Amino acid sequence: MALKDEAIKYIESENKYGEDKNLYHYNCAETILNSSNDYYNLNIDPRFLKAIVPFGGGFYAEKTCGAFTGALAVLGLILAQDKPTTNEHLKEATKKWIEMFEKEFGSLECKEIKPLHRDETKGCGPVMARAAELLEEILKSYLS
Repeated sequence: MALKDEAIKYIESENKYGEDKNLYHYNCAETILNSSNDYYNLNIDPRFLKAIVPFGGGFYAEKTCGAFTGALAVLGLILAQDKPTTNEHLKEATKKWIEMFEKEFGSLECKEIKPLHRDETKGCGPVMARAAELLEEILKSYLS
């Protein structure tokens, strides 16, 4: 199983609620953080899982993509060191994440990503799934 598979569980979880599916929707930031929590056994405090909610939909304003910002939170949780530190691995991974995400999606901005990568029936599911793949790729190089 891969991080992408965990992300797809969250992406598809709302389908079982039929007409009420919008009440059970996980946005891009939530999907990346929750699936990473499960996949990497991060034991994230449920309050932090709620704290990421307004990052979805580009801060509800189609600004910076929630899949991008959710992954930044994951990088911080996994790679940030206790003080004192210069967090060199985290800085390097963050720069690599920005580069990979922009190369893949052409932008960090939700409003620019959606017209090119959003699926009519699956919404931003393909963006979240691909972001999970890219995040796992980066983390493999730092966790091995």
